[in-house]
Amino acid sequence: MLTRNKTAIIMMLVLLLMLLSGCGSTADLERTNPKKLAKKEAEEIFEYIKAEDINSLVALFSHDVQKTHNLKEEWKNFFEKLDGKAISYESVSFPGEGMGVDKDGNIYDSHLSINYNNVKTDNGTTYTEFGYFQTRIDTAHPDREGINVFTFQMVDKDGNKGEYITVGDYIE
Repeated sequence: MLTRNKTAIIMMLVLLLMLLSGCGSTADLERTNPKKLAKKEAEEIFEYIKAEDINSLVALFSHDVQKTHNLKEEWKNFFEKLDGKAISYESVSFPGEGMGVDKDGNIYDSHLSINYNNVKTDNGTTYTEFGYFQTRIDTAHPDREGINVFTFQMVDKDGNKGEYITVGDYIE
């Protein structure tokens, strides 16, 4: 049977272990989590898609892609090929993610694929393949940071998938 003093000591040791184990850093992980940050950005980006705000969308692309593509024309083509105006999506997912960390714990590479699942248009079309690839950090090539490519897959009235329509390109 534990005495009151032993119980108090055990409780203090448990609290001390929790503090030393990093439980206090959970808030920091939440604030710096790439997926959490990218999800908030994806919500903002979709508002630009809905508004067909080409200038704001172009500004999100990496400098490398901005230098090598006519992004304004590519976005115009993107919106022309879309069957109607994008109005909503079901959820955001991250089908691909990569990160490089050096021996000192510094992130030197971070990239994500971000998908909008089941994008609906005002014409009733639903796109399952709709999203982008983003380089969040590339210390060796900072001009690659930003969105590299945005794409959706065409769908006909019977739901058959067709060609991909892209803006930008993945630069290696």
